Amino acid sequence: MKFFPIYFLLLAGLITGCTKSELLRYTEENNVFFSYVRSGTNYDTIMINFAFLGNRAEDSAGFYVNLLGKVTADGRLFNMTADKSTTTAVADKHYRLPVTDSLLIPGNANEKLVSVKVFRPADLREKTVSLFLKLSPNSNFQTNMSVIDFAATNVVSATNLEIIIQDILPKPDLWDNNINALGAYSRKKLELFIANQSLSLAKFYSGTLYSTTQLTNYARQFQAYLNSQKSAGKTITEEDGTEMKMGSAVQ
Repeated sequence: MKFFPIYFLLLAGLITGCTKSELLRYTEENNVFFSYVRSGTNYDTIMINFAFLGNRAEDSAGFYVNLLGKVTADGRLFNMTADKSTTTAVADKHYRLPVTDSLLIPGNANEKLVSVKVFRPADLREKTVSLFLKLSPNSNFQTNMSVIDFAATNVVSATNLEIIIQDILPKPDLWDNNINALGAYSRKKLELFIANQSLSLAKFYSGTLYSTTQLTNYARQFQAYLNSQKSAGKTITEEDGTEMKMGSAVQ
């Protein structure tokens, strides 16, 4: 991510959403604000779902803290903390913030790339947690620029950022339309089905989805595998202990 395109994009949004006097006041005050941009659009939420990250045990959420004001030769610390009143994620279990001394706008710069470490404990398979970050004023910076664009249809916060952390694999939309081939849904079945047939997890959820014909063929081969394991005395079961089976069309 390059700085200048993002900076001018945000500045253009500010000009659209704020009066000229407000923009000048923000600039004179030396405000800091969050900047998380995807495909040219600002967001104040970052989603990390480990279920789509393979066997990765940790990841990171990256975003910028930008300056709207005067650049200086020396680095200046800003104040970013977890909002304990709304955060459900647990520090050092679900996330770890950067050390305080690293939270600064560097000298001769208008931004700081911040990376928050996130982790994958077992409880994320059962629940979703959120880390709410907030920027607060200190002796170096104000945080009076509360939103990116007041005029936007979906107003994006400039001083609050939510990081959603989960490890949940929901039933794909295509599943019910192929129930005769796939049978009852379970995460365990989907993951084993994908591993056994060398399938793409992403193609169950978005983009070019697997067709009914493809799924039926793969399901028939996977059912043959389940049958062979059962014949060998190694019956594969679901989490509740029942025998894993594909749909009636491939039995």
